[in-house]
Amino acid sequence: MTFLVGEDKLFKTVFDNQIAHRKGEVEEMGLLGMLFLKLSVLSPLRYTAAKCGHRTRRRGPVSAFGQTIETKMPLNEKGVPEWCLDCIGKMAIKCPWCEQPIFIGEPITLFSPARDDFQVPENTVVYREEPLTLVGCLGVGCADTGADRAGFWLPGEDGRGQVFRVPSPLEMIFASGGAGMVIVDDVGDIKEALNPRFIPDDE
Repeated sequence: MTFLVGEDKLFKTVFDNQIAHRKGEVEEMGLLGMLFLKLSVLSPLRYTAAKCGHRTRRRGPVSAFGQTIETKMPLNEKGVPEWCLDCIGKMAIKCPWCEQPIFIGEPITLFSPARDDFQVPENTVVYREEPLTLVGCLGVGCADTGADRAGFWLPGEDGRGQVFRVPSPLEMIFASGGAGMVIVDDVGDIKEALNPRFIPDDE
């Protein structure tokens, strides 16, 4: 098994602590018990996801619609991921404009088709029926600028993805009456989106 640089000491500490904690139990279990304990610590499936109940790694590949990305799952207050990597992959959708995957955690746009006869592709998501508004990606050709970011694609309680709406940079400026500017370092950073930097014109 391969560990990232910096995690070796952490792994060794966790391993040693678990062995020391169960030393009395291991002595009673014998050689077979010791082998099982070591294998359980070495297993890449070190977490049981809180929502889906599947065994999972925290970091690993997530695949959907023929594409694969590498992701790292956040941990909840109990120190476990909410969903397994496989379930996260199943929550991906397609952008209606380029039909590329939109994975959990990625920024999204909310646009309406220019044509009335537009056929909504399979595996895409309708955000609003009237006027027809679709969940799209922030890729080149699908969005004019990063200021079109309208939210993020995040896990829903039902095991499917959902839109987590945040005001776009343009909406923030319009809400201020146009008297200022919004500084955005990374349109894909949800933490920054929840704590925007707005600079009024009088500063």
